[in-house]
Amino acid sequence: MWSSAGIRIFTLGLCLGLLGWVWQQQPRSHLELPVTPVDVLVYGDEPAGVAAAIQAGRGLQGNGSVLLVRPQPEWAWVGGVWTRGGLAYLDRNQMRGHPPACGFYQELLVASQVERIAANPGAMDWAMRTLLREAGVELLHQTQLTPQVQGQRVVRLTHAQGQFQAAVVIDASPEAELAQKAGLRYEKGFAGVGLPEVTLAVSPVFELAPLTLTQLAALEARILQNPVLMQELRNQIRRENTPADADFLLRNFHVPMQVQGDYADIYSTALGAAYHRFRGMPLRLGSPVFLDRGNVAAIGSERLSFNGLLFQLPTRKVERLIRNHRQPTPVMLQELRHLQTWFRRFPEAQQVEVFPPLEIYVRHLVTITEVLEPLDVGKILAGGVPPGEAIGEFRYAFDARGGIPGWAHPLPPTVTFRYGVGSSLTRLENFAVIGGAAGFPGLAATVGRIEERKVCTGAYLGKLAAQAVYNQQPLTERR
Repeated sequence: MWSSAGIRIFTLGLCLGLLGWVWQQQPRSHLELPVTPVDVLVYGDEPAGVAAAIQAGRGLQGNGSVLLVRPQPEWAWVGGVWTRGGLAYLDRNQMRGHPPACGFYQELLVASQVERIAANPGAMDWAMRTLLREAGVELLHQTQLTPQVQGQRVVRLTHAQGQFQAAVVIDASPEAELAQKAGLRYEKGFAGVGLPEVTLAVSPVFELAPLTLTQLAALEARILQNPVLMQELRNQIRRENTPADADFLLRNFHVPMQVQGDYADIYSTALGAAYHRFRGMPLRLGSPVFLDRGNVAAIGSERLSFNGLLFQLPTRKVERLIRNHRQPTPVMLQELRHLQTWFRRFPEAQQVEVFPPLEIYVRHLVTITEVLEPLDVGKILAGGVPPGEAIGEFRYAFDARGGIPGWAHPLPPTVTFRYGVGSSLTRLENFAVIGGAAGFPGLAATVGRIEERKVCTGAYLGKLAAQAVYNQQPLTERR
């Protein structure tokens, strides 16, 4: 048996051990976390963020450190919406001749072995990782950051194991996560036009295999060449929509899709209308589920990526989707199963399978409005930024795919405009935000979200960040 003294010693030791364990479980203060200095830190691996990191690394030429931090694990594809989101049909500058908006965008397409439009996600991931490595950029995975702001600077970025002290910080996360945490003003949804609970439709960009573009065109032709079915679909669209919406949906109704090398553009809503008829759902702009005119990319010999299935969700549900790591919901997965059943009714697609994406494509949720020079609709229609401040010129539609519920007015026409970096620079002198959440308020978000322009802005900001480090000057003092 133990003596009373032994029991007391044992009890004291047990208590001290428990106290030590409890102390270890407590969050350590920021002052106790190790601090790692870095010259340029980019948060988020969306295409614009990758572009910024690569160009910053090239600009520093090995005389500085560039770190790309992302919340995803190491094995997850780099490239955000282009890889995990499945958006294989890449955007095009719609200026005459379709020139790339910048040289870096063209370089990225070449490195990813893109023939014209279609990007294979695996090839894009390989190209981005290769270019990052060659530029001397370090990748840090599975890490989330919280900024600390003092005065007009971000002075620290904390994470679970430590802190970073960065000369320049670029927030390339899809919803500008760091900018929100830093206290910069933002609007949610289309709050700029009085619709904070409304945003653009989200898409599970699905894949079809085995299926070729030629087979998909033949499948659509079976619908277009059936006069009785086409008349029924036309009458149904007229019944279920306002005259203006019906005219929009019936535009090019008899025009077949155009196959061009590695991609196809679908001009008619007949394919979607036939699917809605099969499902017993109205084909109506702004409806909860809508199979739109698709953009289709051939990402393999018998594998297609289809961007056109839309789910209209209020902003609170989009936020929930994002908190769930953009995973397809049960409703979305069920709809994809219905699509597979429908496709298999056609001889060209009897063996086809429909594959969901790794992440849902969220077109828009948040816009950071506290930037030096926001580009709203009025400025865009007037030509954009002054020529002396422009880094490029871009042409695209105010693309609200699927419609904007509650907005009864027509969107502005397609316009060519000059863009700069003022919509990305903020009042914080060492902090910029790029991507779809940067500085295109209100309805301007429908054109500001286009990836090609974002990549070119990110590439330029990367160069600007390297210059700021070299010259030891604020990012906002750009030349």
